[in-house]
Amino acid sequence: MGKINFDIKTKYSEYEKLLAENKQCDEKVIVLDGIKSNHKNTRIKKVKVEHATIPTNVELMVESKIENKRDFKFILRASEFSKEPFFRFDSDGLAHFNHGTGEPLNKEKIDTPHFHKFDSEGRNIAYHTNSLLIASEKEALLNDVNLCMAHFCDESKTYFKSDYIEVRQTPISEIDYETELFNPLEGENYE
Repeated sequence: MGKINFDIKTKYSEYEKLLAENKQCDEKVIVLDGIKSNHKNTRIKKVKVEHATIPTNVELMVESKIENKRDFKFILRASEFSKEPFFRFDSDGLAHFNHGTGEPLNKEKIDTPHFHKFDSEGRNIAYHTNSLLIASEKEALLNDVNLCMAHFCDESKTYFKSDYIEVRQTPISEIDYETELFNPLEGENYE
């Protein structure tokens, strides 16, 4: 059985309220202009989020690999409530195993992309939305970080006013070329 989050288990009704009610992000566009201190190949940005009724400090953290724009995470954290993020989305990485949930063994493994939340026992549970189960929709989400952020906004009920939050994976001060796709010298003959 996986690790139990006793903070969430003992305050589960408050946790459900934290998830179920709307949250407001301070920024409409999140520009990933920082570098993660322990992963130099990952851009990061943390922004403040306010919950509609629970007076706790909530932050939304967005991470994206520099070399792989399809590898990103959206993380909601309320450190006064629990040290662990209370909700998150992983686009890439290892599969998660939902041990101890009573599901058949073949359904315990949840491949990425997937969402994470906690159950009433304080277990971190990964799951797929319907859109993540349909191959064409999953590909569309992974190929467009803003479309995926809109999906996260709906699933977590986190918005900027009533709009979706947008993500810029590269700061405007830097050139962002997909080097495999863009070659400025292609087709030119300099002989």
